Amino acid sequence: MKIIPLIPASESSPKPVIKKPSKKIRVGLVQLNNVFSGQTYFPLSVGLLQAYAQKFLAYPEDYEFMIPIIDWLRPEEAGEILSNADIVGYSMYGWNEQHLLTYAKEVKKRNPNVINIFGGPQVPDSHKQFQRTRKSDPSPEDLKRERLGWTEEFHRRNEFIDLACHGEGERVFTAVLNQMAVDNCRNKNSLPSVSYLDSDGFFHHNPKLERMNDKELTETPSPYLEGVFDPLVAKYPNMVFIAMWETNRGCPYQCTYCDWGGAIEDRVSKYPMETRIHPEALWFGRREIRTVFCADANYGIFPRDVQISEYLAEAKRLYDFPKGVSVQNAKNPKEHTVRALIVLERAGLNRATVMAQQSMNPETLKLVRRENMKLDEYFKMQKMAAKEGVNTMTDIIFPMPAETYKSIAGGIETLISNGQHNRIQFGIISLWPNTEMNDPEYQELHGIESVRAKIINVHGKKMTADSGIDEWQYLAIATKSMPRSDWVKSRVLTWMTDVVYFNKLLQIPAIVLNRYGLRYIDFIELFMNNFSRFGDYPILSEIYSFLIKTAQDIQDGRQEEFVHSKKWLDIYWPVGEYIFIKLCVENKFEEFYKEVENVLELLLREKSINIPNGLLHQSILLNRALIKVPFQTKDLELRLSYNVWDIYKSTLLENKLELMSGNYTYIIDRTSEVWNSWEEWYEKVVWYCNRGGAYMYGKKNPHQEIAGHH
Repeated sequence: MKIIPLIPASESSPKPVIKKPSKKIRVGLVQLNNVFSGQTYFPLSVGLLQAYAQKFLAYPEDYEFMIPIIDWLRPEEAGEILSNADIVGYSMYGWNEQHLLTYAKEVKKRNPNVINIFGGPQVPDSHKQFQRTRKSDPSPEDLKRERLGWTEEFHRRNEFIDLACHGEGERVFTAVLNQMAVDNCRNKNSLPSVSYLDSDGFFHHNPKLERMNDKELTETPSPYLEGVFDPLVAKYPNMVFIAMWETNRGCPYQCTYCDWGGAIEDRVSKYPMETRIHPEALWFGRREIRTVFCADANYGIFPRDVQISEYLAEAKRLYDFPKGVSVQNAKNPKEHTVRALIVLERAGLNRATVMAQQSMNPETLKLVRRENMKLDEYFKMQKMAAKEGVNTMTDIIFPMPAETYKSIAGGIETLISNGQHNRIQFGIISLWPNTEMNDPEYQELHGIESVRAKIINVHGKKMTADSGIDEWQYLAIATKSMPRSDWVKSRVLTWMTDVVYFNKLLQIPAIVLNRYGLRYIDFIELFMNNFSRFGDYPILSEIYSFLIKTAQDIQDGRQEEFVHSKKWLDIYWPVGEYIFIKLCVENKFEEFYKEVENVLELLLREKSINIPNGLLHQSILLNRALIKVPFQTKDLELRLSYNVWDIYKSTLLENKLELMSGNYTYIIDRTSEVWNSWEEWYEKVVWYCNRGGAYMYGKKNPHQEIAGHH
């Protein structure tokens, strides 16, 4: 035997004893990600575990790593494969929790000697300290009520789990593999960052390792460069793999609804540029990886991220791959953040960039510890991006503490009036393990109510596997400041904002009327049943009634977060897109625009807003003509007496043109892009154009989009 020192945990623990295995140890790994249209992600989490273990195990040649399971198999299939392993590592997220638990139970039933070890953000961590209780040695009173027993309850509910890992997994998993050679992991005392039930049924939660710093992260090998995924690619020759990519690890923020920062204790550690990031970027190009999804919590947070974008642009220039890069933008973007995005845009790699706000209510931001940049800086960065042709989206999630219908409406007005014409992405808060918002004390304090709902992917199939296992989440559907009725009203408002503004059905008249004093939010709220006082408008009434019923059904647990249509690609559609398709397929556009024009004329009269004669009609006429629809065979010539199109385009770029009267002829190109089937239009326009808001002629379709990504 020999003693190999291990980086010590935060509290003293016995040093591990290491010995050479008496037989080859078989290691199984499971990471289930989204699979759609022949595409899936490389299993980065388990790939990192394998690459690290193969470098740092005491006797790496005595371990055999099976090809990771990435298919959503039936439990019997998974059990048959994995029961041949000696140890199985499961990477558990919200979207695969029930599948992995079922697999592990089946494995244990077939082979009781298999060691099941779980890691990932869905593993409950009772020792997680939130900012308001952060201490070196928290007492049970600090950790409060139900949260104190989260981890123990997890183990007692799932006794087929031998070990749960908390925090970074590479060193822990390697320590467990070394211990397998000693005693098949019977003695767990020296293992850091794990929890378990011992043979007598007593619960243990061992001290945590300190997080890896820059130097230690530099020494971790890349699963891409080390060939870890080569057997996987060989097994699935027809699969299009998406690269999940880390250039740094950590998040400096402590938002109460997110476990990203808290999960790895706030500090951001960086991978090395020349020996890791640059070679990986070129690897993506050489291996013809179409899409790179950057898993950094805040892309663009460091000035060096400009150079990282240049690495990706270099790969595209040399190999014509990747075709697209998705990033999670820095929460407080700076000029170098926007420069990094501009590099991606000019290389043809950028997808719509999320400039997250989450809330526009200062009191809410304080309560969720979300420190946004100052709004004037935010709008400066947004305008800088727009002038360079970089599409941005603003994230808003609700309901959060202190948020109200009025604050949601005010936030929409502020964002649009300050230049966000591409998209506000509205989401419902999910309550995830290890977040402060999931703490019962926090929920009680703010009156947060939730409903159990199936996890589905936007634009995903209704069933992506035949396992028969559903995955679940808890959606917030009321708070002390936003009671249930106001939640429904707020949800309808956000959907109506999508329908009339960001899906572009009425964006031009909204912009034109705003010049004459009609606020954007007043324009949108007009269609929230206020039109009924003007008379009978069946199409507008149908839309509003559908939104109300859908919101109520979600709140009561009768409806998923998105709307499924068997007829329209058999996928889940965002509600705004569903209405867009319905109006077009049912040939209701013409009547819809007639009703809109009548209602707007009556509203302007009611509010004593005077506009030039014919301007409203021409704005609606132009908007209708610009909407991308299928089966077009010739271009359209439109003659107007105002420069409406020029006004519209200048507004998007924050340039203020004066309204001019005269003879204006606009040629709308309807033949450069043609969709000759409904299915093609559903996919390439309604779906793929969502992030870029490219629902009008004159803007080319974005590249292929991915199910599950807004």
